[in-house]
Amino acid sequence: MTPLQSQSPLTIESFPAWADELAQALELTVLEREAGADYHQWLVDFEGSRLFLCFQHYADCAWLEALSEQDQEVADWLTGEWNRG
Repeated sequence: MTPLQSQSPLTIESFPAWADELAQALELTVLEREAGADYHQWLVDFEGSRLFLCFQHYADCAWLEALSEQDQEVADWLTGEWNRG
């Protein structure tokens, strides 16, 4: 897992606005949003690939997680595109 970079520190409160910007920039379609006391997990789609956009408060990071092995390349490519930003 490679963390997604952020200009400012991510928090449980700042993640949704940041994630909306990331989704728009990478042309991700947000399908579902789930939040708990210390995490966010969004189900997103990119050209048919399903991924989780995850944030963990205790790890202080966000990342893309592939739902299937064949989508791992897509998650890695999108992470690289965002981090090159």
